Amino acid sequence: MARHRKLSDVKAQNVPFFSQPTSSFHKAFPTVKTIGVEVRSDGEGFEPLHNQTEWLAVYTESNIPGTIDCRNPRCTDGGLDLERLIRWSVVEGKQASYETTKKCEGHEGSPKGQRKGEPCETYFKVKVSVTYREGEGARD
Repeated sequence: MARHRKLSDVKAQNVPFFSQPTSSFHKAFPTVKTIGVEVRSDGEGFEPLHNQTEWLAVYTESNIPGTIDCRNPRCTDGGLDLERLIRWSVVEGKQASYETTKKCEGHEGSPKGQRKGEPCETYFKVKVSVTYREGEGARD
């Protein structure tokens, strides 16, 4: 059975920011001292592990991925572009804390993406907390 292509597969065609052999996160976000990110994925079609009803991932600047793949086995091109969310919604806005719910970017089509289906019903609840380097404080 063919595996459906996920967002990380699509992004792999480009040069992913966090995957470059640099000192990673701090080079990409020099104004950030520390970051904590919680991502919960849930929704119709979500495939839990070990009978979980919800999935929670916790990241810091040392292990944060650029993308999070959708856990819906029928989803193609799906996931969350975490790098874009952090860059444009959090860091550029100098947010110290940020919460949002993002819908999966994928669809329930054919495994290779040749036929688009209905939008994926998985969603991601994201909580971000950031400490900025001195002189780069968060906006009120």
